[in-house]
Amino acid sequence: MVKKPKDEAANEAVETIEEEKAEPVKTDGFFVYLGPSIRGVIQNASIYKGTRAEVEQFLAGAIERFPRIKQLLISDETLPEDRAKVKTPGNLLNEVYKKLVADVKKKEG
Repeated sequence: MVKKPKDEAANEAVETIEEEKAEPVKTDGFFVYLGPSIRGVIQNASIYKGTRAEVEQFLAGAIERFPRIKQLLISDETLPEDRAKVKTPGNLLNEVYKKLVADVKKKEG
């Protein structure tokens, strides 16, 4: 059995810990639409894979018609918190949701 000097063993331990702490590089993500379903436009809880820019480009027609849709596209990183916020009265996401419902009623009569 070969013994390593204490400094070398300590350095290896530190390197191992640092490797474990390093966050994985995020290559893919997804966005979830947490607004109301709008017939022929978008449905609640729809999932879109890609970057924000790619998702917004894909939904360009819907966002052009109802700009508040963009504010209700929630990233996978904040989904659990934002899902609760949409349902909480007085919260910004809840206000956007309510305004979008009003916009839909105006445009679709």
